[in-house]
Amino acid sequence: MTNQNAILLTALKSLRQSRRFLDTPVAHADLEELLEVARWTGSAKNTQPWHLVVVTDPETNKALAGCGDFAGFLENVTASIVVAMEGDNRGVAYDDGRLQERVMLAGKALGIGSGTAWFSHRAQRQQVRDLLGIPDHLEPWSAIGLGYTDVSQEQAAPQLSGRKPIEEISSWGQFGRPAPGNP
Repeated sequence: MTNQNAILLTALKSLRQSRRFLDTPVAHADLEELLEVARWTGSAKNTQPWHLVVVTDPETNKALAGCGDFAGFLENVTASIVVAMEGDNRGVAYDDGRLQERVMLAGKALGIGSGTAWFSHRAQRQQVRDLLGIPDHLEPWSAIGLGYTDVSQEQAAPQLSGRKPIEEISSWGQFGRPAPGNP
């Protein structure tokens, strides 16, 4: 394995959600770089079914924080990117998640922490739509909160931040079969 591959694998395995941020604004050039990464993210049949709304106004981010059950942390971000998607089928959900993960990985490469917020209910999405002037043919399903992670505060308990063993989440050939060579 090359050093470059090892670095990439380490970055993929170490990406975590951030929920606590410093007051330091994310640079405009970094936000543009994140948008460029989003632009090159793959989508089903290359439809690119998204429109991204970058929010840097603190009051607007505070308002967004009240729009979703899992969006409260947006109150303390210095920037967010609201992902408005065309449609509401399974492919759109896949493309939304794919775009979010790619932007989050790019943020990590730039030293920017990130977390995902969801607007699960139609009424929540309408609030976001009204707040940001998003047209009716787009569904604002999610937002990516961005900022520089505040590492001085206590993070999640160890049992919440760890990972299940490989044997608990995978099978080989058929459900319930361990990896070859494992009892």
